[in-house]
Amino acid sequence: MRTVSKTVWAAAAITAMAAAAHGAEIPLYETGPGQDAAFVRFVNARSAALDVKAAGSNASAKLAPEKPASNFFPVPANRVMKGKFSDKQVQSEIAVSVKPGEFATVVALPGSGDIKQTVLREQPDDFNALKVSLALYNLDKRCKAAGLNVLGRSAALFEGVASGSLARRTLNPVNISVQLQCQGQLDQATLALGALQAGQRYSIFVMPADTGSRLVIAADQLAQ
Repeated sequence: MRTVSKTVWAAAAITAMAAAAHGAEIPLYETGPGQDAAFVRFVNARSAALDVKAAGSNASAKLAPEKPASNFFPVPANRVMKGKFSDKQVQSEIAVSVKPGEFATVVALPGSGDIKQTVLREQPDDFNALKVSLALYNLDKRCKAAGLNVLGRSAALFEGVASGSLARRTLNPVNISVQLQCQGQLDQATLALGALQAGQRYSIFVMPADTGSRLVIAADQLAQ
């Protein structure tokens, strides 16, 4: 990318990502998203760490398997933004455009060889200051229909989320643990969600692991 108008996003967003990794994070929104706001984040669903690099800039950040999701970055709506995922052997160019009011998650997919990508998008309308907004992102192609059961209760938070897709719902702010199910069968992967805060948004990612799947939770926060 050669023009400033097309590189400002990448440099600013990934610089913010590096800063956020060292501290400053704020809730994604407190009163609901702005009408013209657009947001993008990056997720590494692969087993090894990846770098995210901005086009036309030296700005970069690492997405480690133990913390695979970046924060969300506010970006200009309807403008193609470019960068790349890379490791020591391969790289994959990123080019994404985000609509007003949209939250785009750019995912580096698991697999050998080239780094393949997908973009999962949300247009949320579920803001409630008294509730928690929770999403399930199914990034494991082996788990063709993912769900989450509440441990110790006969309650399902999610059911039938297809691989490569997501579902979102609201719930009361509670401290619970969940267990993954795939194709209606309980999986060994469990996750303690901790004390979820009212008015905040969270995402749980179903990630491939060496044996079965693993679950990772991330607060949907805005890099500042």
